[in-house]
Amino acid sequence: MSRILLLISLPFWFINVYAASFVVEDIEVKGIKKIAVGTVLNYLPVKASEVFDYKDSSKVIRELYKTGFFNKITLNKVNNTLVIEVEERPAIATINVEGNKEVKDESMEDALKQIGMTKGRIYNPKLLEKLQLELQQLYYSMGKYAIRIDATATQLDADRVDVEINISEGAPAKVRSINLIGNHAFTDDILLDAFKLEASDSGVFASDKYSSVKLSGDLENLNSFYLDNGYIQFKVDSKQVTITPDKGHINVAINLTEGDQFSISKINLTGELIVPEPALMSRVLIREGDVFSRKQITSSTKLMKALLGIEGYAYAEVNAIPKVNEEDKTIELTLLVNPGPKMQVRKIIFEGNTRTMDAVLRREMRQMEGAQFSSSRVQRSRIRLQRLKYISSVDTRYVRVPDETDLLDIHVTVEERFSGSFTIGAGYSEEQGVLFNLGLTNGNIFGTGNRLGVTFNNNKAQEQYEFSYENPYYTPEGVSRGFSLSYTQTDASEAAISNFLLDQIKGSVTYGIPLSEFNKIRFSFGLERNEVTLSTFSSEEVFEFVRDNNEAFENVLLPPGDVYESFFASMSFSKDSRNRLIFPETGVVNSIGVEIFTGDLDYYKTFYRHQSLFPLAQKVTLSFKSNIGHGEPYNETTDLPFFEKYRAGGVRTVRGYDYNSLGPKDSRNESFGGNFQLITNTEILFQIDAFGGADTFRLGVYFDMGNVFPEPNDFDVDELRASIGISAKWFTAVGPIELSYADPINYQNGDELKHFQFSLGAPF
Repeated sequence: MSRILLLISLPFWFINVYAASFVVEDIEVKGIKKIAVGTVLNYLPVKASEVFDYKDSSKVIRELYKTGFFNKITLNKVNNTLVIEVEERPAIATINVEGNKEVKDESMEDALKQIGMTKGRIYNPKLLEKLQLELQQLYYSMGKYAIRIDATATQLDADRVDVEINISEGAPAKVRSINLIGNHAFTDDILLDAFKLEASDSGVFASDKYSSVKLSGDLENLNSFYLDNGYIQFKVDSKQVTITPDKGHINVAINLTEGDQFSISKINLTGELIVPEPALMSRVLIREGDVFSRKQITSSTKLMKALLGIEGYAYAEVNAIPKVNEEDKTIELTLLVNPGPKMQVRKIIFEGNTRTMDAVLRREMRQMEGAQFSSSRVQRSRIRLQRLKYISSVDTRYVRVPDETDLLDIHVTVEERFSGSFTIGAGYSEEQGVLFNLGLTNGNIFGTGNRLGVTFNNNKAQEQYEFSYENPYYTPEGVSRGFSLSYTQTDASEAAISNFLLDQIKGSVTYGIPLSEFNKIRFSFGLERNEVTLSTFSSEEVFEFVRDNNEAFENVLLPPGDVYESFFASMSFSKDSRNRLIFPETGVVNSIGVEIFTGDLDYYKTFYRHQSLFPLAQKVTLSFKSNIGHGEPYNETTDLPFFEKYRAGGVRTVRGYDYNSLGPKDSRNESFGGNFQLITNTEILFQIDAFGGADTFRLGVYFDMGNVFPEPNDFDVDELRASIGISAKWFTAVGPIELSYADPINYQNGDELKHFQFSLGAPF
């Protein structure tokens, strides 16, 4: 219709301008309401003071019509004024999209914006048709061949339209078969292992939903597989994707040419060898006579560049140049080293820290401003920042200083995590029952990196009040100092252990001294007062300890309890190379320590804790933990106090066994505890992006084993309890949460089992 109006308008223009040329003295635009006059004039191919010929009329109308703003355009001449009369198209009042599930609302809005279909814009029917086609292609690429898109525009009045887009996505097409044609060196099964797409008959959990993006990725994986196995002439000749008539299934056929396998005949190292040649060659993972592998060559060049980066060459390049010998199917490999200039760091610029002061982050940096650049120091700085509990992620990038060949700035972008809050609330824990908490905790108070905690916690077994403060940089050298004061009331019977009441007041001061980048020693000393109250329901073992350690109760059959005041001091040494504290992925931590109590009771407790982490694949980590604890009395104290004994069972020790249920029992068959504990946990952890980032969520499968024994000499491998199961761990605003489902595999009669368990505040 618009084109007909365009053609009809031309004869009237010819009549009005009398088919003559004239000099345009002025241009007048009539009929516009929503579009600025300047916008129309910008599109005109003719300007005031220019000569206008009737032959130019079609060009003017064509250019204005191409804008998509107008339904009708008419040109007239009044004296020497060019008069343009237009009829505007309506504006879009609303856009409503229904039925989109695979394409999120945000992505749909971006697509509409890019094509010009947004509220307030001029409505153009052609854009609506284009949008339908583009959305259809998008859904086709996702395997949604049954997609139906119905887009309509409803005229509200002369100036407004409503746009409705109704989408029926339909079910995705499933891959019925993937056929490889032309492979001889490798079987279909081996090659298809590199594919993410799977045929429907591959199993119950087959990834058989077709996607063109997945297929493209699989073809790239296939190409990489062949290049990593010496087939440098490999190519995919063609791929055919056919869909069944019902649009429910896809058949994929891939025609390929393998070519011959090539091996390495010689490796040459050339270029500017700033670093000694033996050091560079030690980073080369491939050797003469080996089958050619692009993966190994790429890894070798990265290792060589990393070595040059340590020496200050931030922009070093190592190029692999292959010389192919077709006759004997070999490749002479030349590694060309171009170190570039040795770089100095001008500035370190922190970004993203809205709460944390720059000085707090800067003190963790091992790469200094004004010093020579070193990639190893930058990497260590990144890890130290990442290990701060209030930092969730760290990214570094280098920016050359303009007009300087040897200067760069380091931009450090951090993402801060929740580091504290004022809390008041109630809840429920599987181990602790009904919970009530009130407190202020902040691990980064006022952005200083100092930790402050004032808390009150109450549950069925315990009521606790605590104040704590720690300054991790009490001295500029990194010596930390912390204070802690707490009052705790414990009803042991509610914690599934021997019956007694314990009121404890404890105060301590702790210093941490870094010995090296990975090693730290900690000293702590303080006072502790324990008031024990017994009842007729207390066990004979508890009464016996009270009688044996206070002459006043030596001949009392049922002593009411006692008060024990002690001075304590502890020392521990740790070596920690983990890449982060929450959900680490690599590294090892070993910690050993001793805590000595003296006063009314004399005893000591020692511990050894270990954790090793190994990345098995991208987003998959193997974690192995072990925890050994041992306590003994000395001087005249007869035994480790019953309120200090070790117990096991539950989320934090051996999952699948009830909380505190493992270990020696008392005369009332309640958990009494022992002086020696051994716990091991082996777990494979998976990062699931749908539930959160690298610092938020992990899904795990685990094997736990351990138990508690009266003394180290009583240790018996046959008495160790074990379980297997699955776990889910979240780091949330209210603290770490862990859920687990366990299957005990060697339980014995009398063991108290608990398949499903959860905990708030369990350490990861």
